[in-house]
Amino acid sequence: RLSAVFSEEMNASTVSGSTFTLANNKGEVNGTVNYANGTATFDAAEGRLDLLASYTATITSYVKDSAGIRMAADHIWHFVTQDGSWKSPQFIADYTGAPQVAMNNDGTAVMVWQQSDGTRYNIWANRYDAASGSWGTAELIESDNAGHAQVPQVAVDGNGNAVAVWYQYDGTWYSIYSNRYDAASGSWGTAELIENNDAGTAYNPQVVVDESGNAVAVWQQFDGTSYNIYSNRYDKTSGSWGTVKGVEYSSGSAQLPKLSMDSSGNAIAVWYQYDGTRNNIYANYLNSTTGNWTGVRLIESDDTGSAEYPEVAMDSSGNAVAVWHQWDGARWNIWSNRYVNGSWITATLLESDTGNAQFPQVAVDSNGNAMTVWQQYDGIQWSIWAKRFNNKYTYWESSRLIESENAGAAYHPQVALDGNGNAIAVWDMSDGLRYNTFTNRYNSTSGQWGTAHTIENENIYSATNPQISMDGNGNAIAAWSVYDGITHLWSNRFE
Repeated sequence: RLSAVFSEEMNASTVSGSTFTLANNKGEVNGTVNYANGTATFDAAEGRLDLLASYTATITSYVKDSAGIRMAADHIWHFVTQDGSWKSPQFIADYTGAPQVAMNNDGTAVMVWQQSDGTRYNIWANRYDAASGSWGTAELIESDNAGHAQVPQVAVDGNGNAVAVWYQYDGTWYSIYSNRYDAASGSWGTAELIENNDAGTAYNPQVVVDESGNAVAVWQQFDGTSYNIYSNRYDKTSGSWGTVKGVEYSSGSAQLPKLSMDSSGNAIAVWYQYDGTRNNIYANYLNSTTGNWTGVRLIESDDTGSAEYPEVAMDSSGNAVAVWHQWDGARWNIWSNRYVNGSWITATLLESDTGNAQFPQVAVDSNGNAMTVWQQYDGIQWSIWAKRFNNKYTYWESSRLIESENAGAAYHPQVALDGNGNAIAVWDMSDGLRYNTFTNRYNSTSGQWGTAHTIENENIYSATNPQISMDGNGNAIAAWSVYDGITHLWSNRFE
């Protein structure tokens, strides 16, 4: 609640939502204004303001006192809200692997993972309800007992509906399956096959959803000679998946597609593909109006060495940032390209240190600012670095080392951004005895990273492979695995 105290009694009818307003960099905040006994209050419609966000409050000169005299001028003040903090780690499940977590802008989250029943891996899910602030009950979301179901992915729309995808063995090869959580009924549906190409096995699905609940999935699939990239689209209106379409199907093997979507349902897929000499980075754009992929584009042109493991993130306007690592003949470097106003620009080298830099991750905020993180070798050990793209001035800022622990190597960074450009990164790092899950926080107001620290209290066994997702207000959920002979899934919440 935001309050303004007047020095005298005011005309209550002049204190309203049109004369007492609140805004941040995302625009005007919806809320309710009340006046009583010399005090005006503003209550945000969402219940609370964003974390670590800059706000401007305005009371206009149209406000009058009880005698009908207007204020001499608008009264304007600025403030930054307090930041959140990590809570206590929570146990989620046993016999698990490959956790993924996704949040929507109101804080609803869905976590999926593969879990062994002693014979095979199955796909399970749990849902975090933002209103109650608690996890629900874990559910099995596929029941085909033919073979292993592995490496699930998940996305959540603006209404809390979720779409999960994974690959599953049918006795001959792996195929791509999906299930959908319906927020209105509070239940998962029935798992279904979303591709029907029986020429070869399919792996590595990815999924995204728009705010309305339409989804797009991509994956790589073997045609007997090479891997190609395919897709399918879920239409919220019809409540069904459509027809499988080729994203690319040329002669060189295409692998590890990644996918991102804007607020209108347009999507960009990126992948690496072999040309007979080296791997290159390619992209394709899905037009949500036509439902068609518009054409494959090579988004890097350095033929010195292979380019691999791309990632991509789109902002709400449809612009995107892609990152990958690329061999220069001596070491791996981090590169990027930007998709702006319907076309890719020019690939840019993001770092030029002497040690290998690999496995970048990237996230963007609603204003087009981007944050990428990666692991980098300094000749002694691996460390975690970050670099921010400033969309206002269209340049990449300086690279930052975001952890300074010298006891052991750090790997597997992940990053997420909120609607105000604040970031949270997570990674696993050795202390010389075990791996722990660490985090650091980027403050968009100060333009600085904080101090890295652990978010779990495991003192005996290693905690590895963290994942992170944020909502638009700055709340976040992280997940990671702990292995002590069996694998346990844990989570923590930032709020």
